[in-house]
Amino acid sequence: MFLSLLDYFGNFYDYADATDERKENVRLLCDLVNDLLVEAEAHGVDIKTNWRTKTVVSGEQYGGFRPKDCPIGAPGSAHKQGMGVDIFDPDNELDNYVTDAILTAHDLYRESPGSTKGWCHLQTRPTKNRTFLP
Repeated sequence: MFLSLLDYFGNFYDYADATDERKENVRLLCDLVNDLLVEAEAHGVDIKTNWRTKTVVSGEQYGGFRPKDCPIGAPGSAHKQGMGVDIFDPDNELDNYVTDAILTAHDLYRESPGSTKGWCHLQTRPTKNRTFLP
């Protein structure tokens, strides 16, 4: 397993915003993302650990869950709903591996790789296209 519930929430696990509903969203997200990461690794993608978070979550503290008072992202962002995560991808290997067909197979969506240098944003919340512009 690459991504866990605790990795995703980090210091925000006990926040009021980390509701049972959002934790359920995160459980699904973790399952789907982990399946994708296992497949990617089997195809030669080197899944790296972020030295800042000590997990596969990108950034310093807002690559997973973002509480409502987080200054990053829109009020209804996928991160604030437990439906989006930024996976540490410093060499863009994961983004280069992922295609819309792979996303469809894993029931995931992602932000366009051109907007996510150094990380791969994956989410369960549907958008019009599997790969979308933010």
